[in-house]
Amino acid sequence: METTHLEITHRSFNRTDLLELRGRLDAMHAPQLRQRIEALFDQGRSRIVLDLAELEYVSSPGLRVLIEARKRARDRRLPDLEAGDLRLARLPLRIKDVFDLTGFTNLFQIYDDVVDAIGSF
Repeated sequence: METTHLEITHRSFNRTDLLELRGRLDAMHAPQLRQRIEALFDQGRSRIVLDLAELEYVSSPGLRVLIEARKRARDRRLPDLEAGDLRLARLPLRIKDVFDLTGFTNLFQIYDDVVDAIGSF
């Protein structure tokens, strides 16, 4: 059953933040994700993994939030660490198809497993 909203669950680890998305990342809900990511940047956090396993839909505004967040994260330098990044985990097939069609698959580091994505930092 499709939902008409976006739920974002945040888990913070030592050097990485995990945002689990559930629902729809569309024009109505993209600002919600943007605000959550901006809040992490404001806290000096720029190593972010998005778990997309329960994402049902992504539209152009949602993709825009992802690409903008990736750029901002990579522009941030952390003391004694590599630059930040936005990495993706557990893309459902329908979302991966959208990424393939838009060329986004080549722009992001994508992992089949959340632990591997977090460990990649």
